[in-house]
Amino acid sequence: MARPEPAGFLHSLRMAALACLGLLAALAAGPREAGASTLEEMSFPSKALGRSLTVSVYRPDLPAPEAGWPVLYLLHGRDANNRDWSSLATIKVTLDRLIKSGRISPMLVVMPSAGNSWYVDSADVKGPGNYETAILTDLPTAFEKRFAPHCTRKSRAIAGISMGGFGALRLAFKRPDRFVAVASLSGAIWQNIPLSQGATAWEGTSGNYFQRIDRATVIGGPDLPPEGAHFGGAFGTPFDARRFNDANVFTLLAHQIEAGNELPAIYLTVGDHDGLNLWRGSMALYETLMADRIKIEFRVTDGDHTWSLWRKTIEDALEFVNSKFAPPIAPPLVAAAPALPSTTAGEPAPKMAGGETVVK
Repeated sequence: MARPEPAGFLHSLRMAALACLGLLAALAAGPREAGASTLEEMSFPSKALGRSLTVSVYRPDLPAPEAGWPVLYLLHGRDANNRDWSSLATIKVTLDRLIKSGRISPMLVVMPSAGNSWYVDSADVKGPGNYETAILTDLPTAFEKRFAPHCTRKSRAIAGISMGGFGALRLAFKRPDRFVAVASLSGAIWQNIPLSQGATAWEGTSGNYFQRIDRATVIGGPDLPPEGAHFGGAFGTPFDARRFNDANVFTLLAHQIEAGNELPAIYLTVGDHDGLNLWRGSMALYETLMADRIKIEFRVTDGDHTWSLWRKTIEDALEFVNSKFAPPIAPPLVAAAPALPSTTAGEPAPKMAGGETVVK
């Protein structure tokens, strides 16, 4: 009859067996779960604002590609902040699900808090501040130096809802060399205000948008913005219509077309029952682009100016943006800390300003 083993030995044997089973399960599952991620609030310095800029950052919990993840800058709407995409759109859950299913590749998503700035520079007229420069230059310089050291136009995109849709389009049209794609969801878009010579005042829209040509023919437009107070000092107080026109999406687009510059890939979506009638601006922009034979993806979907719509339409927008990113370089076998900017493998030497990499 065999001699019984001591209880301590049996316990050790069981623990070893469990450890082996755990190791086998881990090896079968891969290095990390594909849907895992981190959503964290951070601050980055901004010379344009004279203070730090608060952002929410989504990061895949996976080994980064050699060149770093592609980056999407995702902008909020009016009377909102960097947390809205998380609290009202559950953006982390959406990104995790789309990445895990393979509908999109892993990416970094940066959601800055910009107040009611309309994403323009306005410090000189005592407005909310110089948010165009902060988000177009200061934030990418600081963020991409830390998390995406080789980020280029081919791996950078911008998108937003409502006021953020306006901001995404105007920043992309201001610097089309920075972004490979732009997406506007229910963008707060209006055409330029017609002004007589020297006039800057604007009382707001008047009259009907729809115009009847005859009993059977109705046409729309122009689509003009609401009264100036709606913009909260971003275009001066009182509202300066000429300043609005100079910063407007349609003006910036015309400049780039005239210069013959390559535009980012453009995606527009808006609800067919938008309570602010913002389908008008999206349609006007679509018609303007089509008139110049510029390719654009445009969707009119069932819904109002609400998060219940944007929680759906952000998925198609993410797929569109993802399809325009350059294919990522294969990740390393072992996860590594973010690398410093490099000049190897044909990369141009980074331009420096004050010791920081300047985003181009």
